[in-house]
Amino acid sequence: MPLRSPDNTVANPVKTQHSASAADDGSLLTTGEMARCSNNTLRTVRFYEEEGILRPARRTDGGHRLFPRSELDRLMLITDMRLAGLSLDEIKRILEVKQTGISGSEAALQATQVLSGRIEELRDKLLVLTRLREDLAATTDIMTACVTCHNTQFPSSCASCSVMASPATLPRSMRVLWSTATNGATQTSAAPPKTSGSGNGHA
Repeated sequence: MPLRSPDNTVANPVKTQHSASAADDGSLLTTGEMARCSNNTLRTVRFYEEEGILRPARRTDGGHRLFPRSELDRLMLITDMRLAGLSLDEIKRILEVKQTGISGSEAALQATQVLSGRIEELRDKLLVLTRLREDLAATTDIMTACVTCHNTQFPSSCASCSVMASPATLPRSMRVLWSTATNGATQTSAAPPKTSGSGNGHA
């Protein structure tokens, strides 16, 4: 489940990277500019500021928050980590690892350990996502043959369809979604239940 921002919207990492150039002049950024440049919502930026993850440089006389350019980099990193599945607490731990060390050496060691663990998790997740993407893409390609299907015996006709002739060679998602066994089970379960002996009792 692609991953969502606190307000249940999905950020686009590609647009995030592209939009950052709009704020490269080093000037202070408003909350709206932070949201726009990172492809987040105003609510998301405010949420992170309230959680202490984003730190405005100051406020205007009207009370509007102004952020330095470095906070946009921070927001874009947070957005990527959220999309990668990290929780808010995990992100906070990563962002605070330098401040929690009593020396540069200890802080660097802790950061290395934390980041190495995340790299392993991301590597495993990437393998799963790659496998799933390839499986779904293969199913989509195969299922294009079903788009023109007008067989009036659907779904029972799938059992004899040439598309499903060799189920062992089909991608997993195709076998699951277009399973002829499931169709048969559905039809069987849909039949009205038989009553045992009730008819004889009233004869």
